[in-house]
Amino acid sequence: MKRRIVSILLLISLILLPVSGVYIHLTHDNPTHPWLHIHVFIGVIFTVCGVLHIIWNWKVFKRYFTGK
Repeated sequence: MKRRIVSILLLISLILLPVSGVYIHLTHDNPTHPWLHIHVFIGVIFTVCGVLHIIWNWKVFKRYFTGK
């Protein structure tokens, strides 16, 4: 269940990060725009979920890169 939640959060944040980044870029007139904080928060979620994903799937990554 944990892996499923982390994978879903990883996918959602992967989609939302570029969307919020483009929106911030197009409306960059206010440096304290609330979307900037949302973008950073989504980035933190993406990073944490990415690290957890790698840790929980380390054996698969190891087999893939070593060819065994």
